[in-house]
Amino acid sequence: MPDAVLPPIDGPVPAPLEPIQLDGLLDVPDASVAAAEAGRGLRIWALATDAVDAGDLDQARRWFDDAERAQASSFVRAELRHSYEIAHGMARRIVGAVLDRDPGDVVWDRHDCPRCGEPHGRPRVEDAADAGVEFSLAHTPGMVLLAVAHGPVGVDVEHYPAAGGLSGLTGVLHPDEAAEVEKAEDPDEAVARFTRAWTRTEAYLKGVGIGLGRDPHLDYLGTDSAPVRLLEGWRIQDVRVPRGYGAAVATRDLS
Repeated sequence: MPDAVLPPIDGPVPAPLEPIQLDGLLDVPDASVAAAEAGRGLRIWALATDAVDAGDLDQARRWFDDAERAQASSFVRAELRHSYEIAHGMARRIVGAVLDRDPGDVVWDRHDCPRCGEPHGRPRVEDAADAGVEFSLAHTPGMVLLAVAHGPVGVDVEHYPAAGGLSGLTGVLHPDEAAEVEKAEDPDEAVARFTRAWTRTEAYLKGVGIGLGRDPHLDYLGTDSAPVRLLEGWRIQDVRVPRGYGAAVATRDLS
């Protein structure tokens, strides 16, 4: 695939997207709170996992299906299991609200993979396509993001890795991105550059529906702070999250 390019600037310089901040896991947002961004009906919600009440999480677990319960129990690290459960409770709550459906009645499924045709591509909700609703979910210890759009969408959020561990991580990036990380003037900037590139790449691959079934070092999405890239009919845009995290969302041009 060709390198990503910056979109032409016509008017104000694009800024990272501002997600809707939730106060808790059972917070029920009005689906119309955020205006349709760039005509794509894109809405993003964010939830800090330390804002989640234990009783609310117990309630959310009652909505889970057998597959979600099995997946949650498979996590060895408690913090990963915790963020997974919060993410799926949040997704059921919000996607259910968007579709006017009870959280426990949301039925997950998968699109076909664009590479092999098997049903392990982007997540989907039963009958949601009829309503023009697609979604993507991302979680990392401390933070959960959910994106809902009128077409294919991918979102990713990552906690900054330790600066001392970057040398073992940059190999997953496009070679030019890895070089940009290595040229950073200080460790903090190197971490920021790595996280920008990684979240942009993973959001894009999740949107395409192939995920890490495609080698992430094949696509260049850059490490600088310019918040928007265009690649193969996709718009990849950074999402504003608290210091110490990076996030991005990818939406496909349906025009």
